[in-house]
Amino acid sequence: MEPTAISAYVAALEAMRPETIDDVLVHCADDVRFTDSFNDVTGKPALRHVFADMFEKVSDLSFAVHDRQGTGARWLLTWTYAGRLGRLGHVTIEGMSRVDLDADGRVRRHADFWDGGEIYRRVPVVGAVNRAIMRRVAATG
Repeated sequence: MEPTAISAYVAALEAMRPETIDDVLVHCADDVRFTDSFNDVTGKPALRHVFADMFEKVSDLSFAVHDRQGTGARWLLTWTYAGRLGRLGHVTIEGMSRVDLDADGRVRRHADFWDGGEIYRRVPVVGAVNRAIMRRVAATG
């Protein structure tokens, strides 16, 4: 697959705003599957819903891809996602995505991998439990 297909998809992701979600979806196969720590959806309508919901819950959102590696149909992206998540405040998440393209250069699979602890640690009660678990399993010395 030509690198231009992944380049166009990355550019659309980085520029995405509520009114430009369809500019991202044009690069996706009809049966695109998207997974992350909170979602596992298939199809453009479901992915549109995930993106629209994200913009409803997160303000001042930014998404920047720092590196992409791959050839042909499989690409790995490293990125930073930042924004204000309601009362939890500003969050910055570093992550990685695996993006698989179909024979036409459209995204057929997009899987995000990131540490949800950045969010969990800020939630009352859940955050306290999460921090206690982290202290218990962390290396000491």
